Amino acid sequence: MSSNIGAEAQAAYNKYLDASSIDEKIKRLEEFLSLVPKHKATEKIVALNKSRLAKLRREQDSEKARVKSISKMVSPFSIKKEGLQVILISDYHTPGVGKTSLLNLLTGAAKEKIGKFTAIPEIGIYEYDKIRYQIVDMPSIMEGASIGIGNGKEIISQLRAADLLCFCVDLSRDYKVQMDLLLSELNKSYIRINVPPPPITIEKSGSNKIQVFYLTNESKENDNIEELTERIREITHAGGIRNAIVRVFGKITLDHIVDTLNSSVVYKKAIILGTKGDLSLTENTFHKLEESYSDKFPLIIGTSANKKEIPNNFGEVILNHLKKIKVYTMNKSVVAEKPLILDATDPIPTIRDVAIKIHHKFFESFDYAIVIRKDARQLKKKVGLDYELKENDIIELHIK
Repeated sequence: MSSNIGAEAQAAYNKYLDASSIDEKIKRLEEFLSLVPKHKATEKIVALNKSRLAKLRREQDSEKARVKSISKMVSPFSIKKEGLQVILISDYHTPGVGKTSLLNLLTGAAKEKIGKFTAIPEIGIYEYDKIRYQIVDMPSIMEGASIGIGNGKEIISQLRAADLLCFCVDLSRDYKVQMDLLLSELNKSYIRINVPPPPITIEKSGSNKIQVFYLTNESKENDNIEELTERIREITHAGGIRNAIVRVFGKITLDHIVDTLNSSVVYKKAIILGTKGDLSLTENTFHKLEESYSDKFPLIIGTSANKKEIPNNFGEVILNHLKKIKVYTMNKSVVAEKPLILDATDPIPTIRDVAIKIHHKFFESFDYAIVIRKDARQLKKKVGLDYELKENDIIELHIK
């Protein structure tokens, strides 16, 4: 470097040479150029380093564009739902529990991946009775998944959106170890399995502190109502809510209050699929699995991918477990090929649910509906929004 640049500029240039990041190099080179005396003897030095500065800035812009592009990329763990989404999960173990074999048995997908570690989700479509089920073979859940181990955060995020979780349990291994890990990690991630949301709501209000109302006969049967009311107020206040209306509709616990205050808590239906049922001694393990978990998992199914053993009506089994029914819409006497899926839990689905599900205009401009119900005393009936529906009803909506 020329001695004509001065000591201060030389010191700045040395800092540029020592810089490790692009941002730091740009900063130090800009500082150097601002300190270099501008005269004939330094023209070359200035020009050379301006060129270097321009190159660094191009690299900086390129890096920013790359980072921005990556941030816009859709994660392979973010899966757009198609039909009813059923996710197969298991604990991490080598060899695996056979999720991919089950996926292939049901959908014919990912045959070449059988026996290999599933690093990203594998997806297949299973169709039954004109209903599409999106079956997802999710990477195994490791210990610590709830805090991010093994892409745990991304995996669990997708589980929270699923319609049904299938705990795949290898019957040739210790079933309790597998179940304990899955239940523990999901519980730590605020996913509650096969339990309904607690019969309590907590709504922020503008004033009047925390008011608690017991609105049903069952809610009034809670033990020590006065003490419970005080606990509700304390827990709600500790959760950061100073003014609220709390409505209790049934028997509750303190954990119910905590969960209701936590917006991260979700409630998911789940079943257990015992895998590798063709191996020796697994029949006895399956019975023990049933005995241990049938109180929490009302549906436990033994399977064997090798023997192609899984219920032929697996789609119907899923639909019944989820307490859903299918109905069909009709337009100008033409019945739609694909059914609508409705929740059949309390309250019973009605014409209103169909109208809203199709499009809000059918609800807002509703006039009447025609319902065709096979084997009914009256095959075709003109009905209103509150008419309760049954499996396989055919509905034609009419608007004003």
